[in-house]
Amino acid sequence: MEHLEILRGKIISVLVFFCISTAVLFLFSERLASFLQAPLEGLGLSLYYFRPWEKFLTYLRLAFWGGAAASVPFAILQAALFVWPALRQNETRYLLFAGLVAPALFFAGAAFAYHLMAPVALRFFLGFSPGDNVLPLWGFGEYAEFLFSLLLASGLFFQAPLLLLLSMLLGLVSPRTVARLRPWIIMAIAFLAALLTPPDVVSQVLLGIPLYLLFELSLLIGRLLKG
Repeated sequence: MEHLEILRGKIISVLVFFCISTAVLFLFSERLASFLQAPLEGLGLSLYYFRPWEKFLTYLRLAFWGGAAASVPFAILQAALFVWPALRQNETRYLLFAGLVAPALFFAGAAFAYHLMAPVALRFFLGFSPGDNVLPLWGFGEYAEFLFSLLLASGLFFQAPLLLLLSMLLGLVSPRTVARLRPWIIMAIAFLAALLTPPDVVSQVLLGIPLYLLFELSLLIGRLLKG
């Protein structure tokens, strides 16, 4: 019961942090919207909303998902503090490593999608079949959903190499086995890139290539550390 009470307190603290983050982000909705429109710079496009409530609901969604993303590092910290007393010395080192690297990988993946994937994908969409006289009129809600799903998918997808490295360090799988399964892992990367990103080949390729490179880096580190 004592452990359950501790777990309950940590879950409540994460939920409180999430609610506060969401409320703060909603108060700064205009700045958040400007931040999301930065990948459109240089494209000569404006965003529109087509229903009276669309902008308000989009701001609510942005605040909600932004609060969820901001709560990830805090949730990882609370989970680490909960299991810390039950871990052995080598496990505490791995947990500390994962707690520091996981948020960094998440935000690195989101930054990669924001600065590289999104501009390339948007230019591809805008320049697709320009001679058919069909002009772009992009809605704010659909654009925000596209961009945020791209950031979230990229951030989550960047956690995969860390999970693979921890599996090798904890002895759950050997680097030799991982190397033997390389073709299947590449297929899994391609499948997850197609599943998690918006339905266009450009975003899938741009997400799959760095993930493959991170996989090779994780395998190399696992071989070095496990001998």
